[in-house]
Amino acid sequence: MDPTAKGRPVVAARGIVYHDGHVLLLRAEEPGRTYYFLPGGHVALGERLADAVVREVHEETGLRVAVVRPLYIREFIAARHGRRPANMPKSHHALAVIFLCRLDEPMGGRTVSELGRFEPDRGVQGVSALEWVSLKDLGGREIHPPQLSAMLCRDFPPTGDAVEFWEEEA
Repeated sequence: MDPTAKGRPVVAARGIVYHDGHVLLLRAEEPGRTYYFLPGGHVALGERLADAVVREVHEETGLRVAVVRPLYIREFIAARHGRRPANMPKSHHALAVIFLCRLDEPMGGRTVSELGRFEPDRGVQGVSALEWVSLKDLGGREIHPPQLSAMLCRDFPPTGDAVEFWEEEA
């Protein structure tokens, strides 16, 4: 059961899978709109956040990753969000920890664009592909959360141990 149905926020873990100047994003399409977001999802009861992001990234992309460190904490309240996905209820409220992740599998001579696989999730409408996007080519894409685009366009990955909190944007 979705915890938001009981009036509680959900806890999620998302991964910035960074490799060779590229970041792995999922592409979603709605009528008149294409946007990108990080792989990840809900944390199961009793599951560590870092374990959840490793599991979710593998389920969504087929890639094995290792967590480097947490980078950001994001609060998302759908009712306050002007650009939420069309099928997302206004009651959705989530707290997400966003981790920096690295690949934890052999390259086998493959290029970055050949890594991972996409299999549609029947429970998620509109998600159409995964893409490795060069940090140099992020401009012009609608990326969620919007703070992510700004962070990736700075010196990435960030140095230091600080975890930044991203408050809900309108």
